[in-house]
Amino acid sequence: MRTVLVAISGRQQARNILRTDVLKTLLATKDVRVVVLVPALKLAYYREEFQLPNLIFEGVEFKQEFVSRLDSFFNSLSLYYVDSTTGRFLKKLGYWYERRQPVRYILSRTALALFGHTQALRSLARALDYRLVSDTRLLRYFDRYRPDMVFASNVAASLDRSLLRHAKRSGVKTTGMVNSWDNITYAKYPFRILPELLICHNKIIAGEAVKYLDVRKQNIFISGIPQHDFYVTNPRATREELYKRLSVDLKKRIVLFTSQGSTANQTEWQTLTLLARAFDEGRLPSDLMVIFRQHPTEKTELKNIPVHKQIMVDDSKTTLSTGAGSFSEILEKDMEHLADTIFHAAVIITTTSSISIDAALFDKPTINIAFDGWEKRPFWKSVRRKFSKYHAHYQYIVKSGGVSIAWTFDELVAAINRYLEHPELDREGRARIVSEQCYKHDGQSGKRIAGSLLNFMEAR
Repeated sequence: MRTVLVAISGRQQARNILRTDVLKTLLATKDVRVVVLVPALKLAYYREEFQLPNLIFEGVEFKQEFVSRLDSFFNSLSLYYVDSTTGRFLKKLGYWYERRQPVRYILSRTALALFGHTQALRSLARALDYRLVSDTRLLRYFDRYRPDMVFASNVAASLDRSLLRHAKRSGVKTTGMVNSWDNITYAKYPFRILPELLICHNKIIAGEAVKYLDVRKQNIFISGIPQHDFYVTNPRATREELYKRLSVDLKKRIVLFTSQGSTANQTEWQTLTLLARAFDEGRLPSDLMVIFRQHPTEKTELKNIPVHKQIMVDDSKTTLSTGAGSFSEILEKDMEHLADTIFHAAVIITTTSSISIDAALFDKPTINIAFDGWEKRPFWKSVRRKFSKYHAHYQYIVKSGGVSIAWTFDELVAAINRYLEHPELDREGRARIVSEQCYKHDGQSGKRIAGSLLNFMEAR
């Protein structure tokens, strides 16, 4: 019996791995056992949800993220390994604009330029990190299960880093995955311990792994996005079923406004207020229903959202409670509900969310908000910055021609009306987004990931 030891540190990783064909394919393989390390708070729930042969869950509780000051030091240092335009801007935002510490800003930019452009220094720092930091928190699981391979589903997470560190010291094969499209260039995720095989969702991320993480091309596997598989494999709810679920009049056309969260866009509620006025003034059709989909972890306060007959809030998500506290999960029904809502929407509105990719998968006209409600904010505080070179990962969406960027509220109204009249507009750009971001959108990404893991485990 061969054993794969997997780290699942959060709700996204549970969605991407446990609730896709990744886990199903691994467990369908003869003589393969999967042991999953999860936060202790969630252990009982996962054991209840996934009662499958050859699947074991273990709860892990780190009392603190770092085992020592040296561990913390290397974590901070690793944030200077990636000299992307986003990384530079975040340093300027934090030290120059917000904290007013010009000396620290200059030092941070110097360190970013030094480590970000000197591979030998990065390699030395990673080697010292690996050799000097002692982390034995997962030793018991290696002794108990004797894994043949480990899989870090988010190589930048603390649990995954601990897993990779111990596996390398134990001579166990290591594999891992970049969790999301912004993780590398956003330069706030610590890529300290890298696996022997790195799985990337698309060619863009793979290129970033080579450029910024010093990963060799032959050590990368490009998979596609596993959580998008069910967009292809699962049927969508009918319009009548969705509208009944949402309590929406069948005569209405849906405009889906997906929140990016109160931190990423603090003025979404102002945009909703302006939309309410536009309805009252007749600038938008009376048969529209704006569904404001709350962000799952950063809600817009309901008291700020206007009460209007053509605006409603969708706060559907799964929150689970245990004796130790509560947590949210992305269950299959949650993924289905999002897919159904996008599928039946006439127009999608968001800021710089990955929803722009989901919308493109369903060929839905999408508008990105590039203004701050009725406020006039400086560039470094404004959502406008998210459409500049300082948000490197989103530049592929901006340049695709697959979304309409509204720099003012008037442009937002015009774009909504234009897309309602001509939904075929920007279709080629949306196809470009799918091609660039999703690799192969064929419903097989989860199986490809599992296949790459099994092949690597079997290789000598």
